[in-house]
Amino acid sequence: MSVDYLSIASLHVEYLQRGKTITALDSVDLSLSQGKTGVIIGPSGCGKSTLFNVLAGLNDRYAGQVLINGQAPRGGGETALILQEYGLFPWKTVWDNVILGLQLRKKTPREIQSQATMILDKLGLLPLAKRYPAQLSGGQRQRVAIARALVLEPKLLLMDEPFSSLDALTREEIQDFLLEIWQETGLTILLITHNIEEAVFLGHRIFVMSPGPGHIEQIVENEMAGDYELRGKIPFLEMCNLLRSYLHRRKKYAAGV
Repeated sequence: MSVDYLSIASLHVEYLQRGKTITALDSVDLSLSQGKTGVIIGPSGCGKSTLFNVLAGLNDRYAGQVLINGQAPRGGGETALILQEYGLFPWKTVWDNVILGLQLRKKTPREIQSQATMILDKLGLLPLAKRYPAQLSGGQRQRVAIARALVLEPKLLLMDEPFSSLDALTREEIQDFLLEIWQETGLTILLITHNIEEAVFLGHRIFVMSPGPGHIEQIVENEMAGDYELRGKIPFLEMCNLLRSYLHRRKKYAAGV
């Protein structure tokens, strides 16, 4: 029996902008079982990144209940966040970028050497350890960002539009790579994307958000996720069209059409 590793109920987030209170999220309900992948799609400005800031422990000014493995979010711990622009320091080598979190956690030099070597080798990055981000391709930089997250041995991996800057072929390659990581580690993964095909390929549970103030309008269960041969199959295309219809219907409703 699956257990909800991530549970959100009636989440409400506001912020001040030029002296005016703006509601970013309103009555968000979301749950994701341990070891499953979830994908959030929705229009720009619907509060997706605000939601991730709460889950990553970067914003504790909210109303409602947010539980990760039964506890309120806190920075670090069992949760790792990968941002859209990778978040790599350009003046640090691949090795130094990857070990940064381990250093912050006061790991011993021996632990750092062992854990970083293992994860870089697993991700095919060990030969690139002395290079700087500017010397890497987009796909390689994304692998480094993933390595920096995985070296901390998280239980929940948050990914905020991580593949948006990649070309189509590299994007599919990294999607396959993420799927391989999920199969090997059993991580619980929650990913934000604007790409419908990506959502169907990766997400066991797909959450469709409304325009801001954001809330979950539709939850789509997707048993096809995790199949490397899924792209191009009729059920895959039908699921993509279903999600597209949800988004277009909501867009027309918001415009008063």
